[in-house]
Amino acid sequence: MPANDEFAEELLRERSLTRYEMHLHTSGDPVQPYRLSEKAVIYLESTAAASAAYDPPALHPQLDQSQMLFRPLVLPVLRGTTVDFPNNDDLFHNVFSYSQPKEFDLGRYPRGHRRSVRFDRAGVVNVYCDIHSYMYATILVLENPYFAVPGNDGGYTIDHVPPGAYRITFWYGRKKVSERPLLLEEGKTTVVNFDY
Repeated sequence: MPANDEFAEELLRERSLTRYEMHLHTSGDPVQPYRLSEKAVIYLESTAAASAAYDPPALHPQLDQSQMLFRPLVLPVLRGTTVDFPNNDDLFHNVFSYSQPKEFDLGRYPRGHRRSVRFDRAGVVNVYCDIHSYMYATILVLENPYFAVPGNDGGYTIDHVPPGAYRITFWYGRKKVSERPLLLEEGKTTVVNFDY
């Protein structure tokens, strides 16, 4: 989705100078019909990064409603980000969530319309359609901009991460699959592989 690509590019421009590369390998694929780039996220957490202030992007990422699905299945955003929910189906949808970080109900709206929500608290927001009970997605509201969506080949890069101690997490579909401690050193490239 072009809007999400622009959102990612804006975040990369705002980050500092250290670079770390990480790669993901999956075996089997229980979450269909989504591409890997629509259902996986890798993110870093640390006390120092969580206490820093980050400006949310001016561009709004999108959680699209298309072909009776939410796309992407998993959408990572920085805390404070506004997400657009465009309806690109020929019928009405009603997007809502009862999740603690952000409860909302956007009401019914037709094709060609969009509604927006600002996510001010970090956490997992499960999103549903009140009309079509099989439609669901997850928005990961993160404390810092150090996250990546892998390409369909499983490769990903998280650029410009300050050195320090982190926890790296692999989220796939509707759940956290793996997490581990990670120490990033100044001027070094770190490779982290996940197998799933």
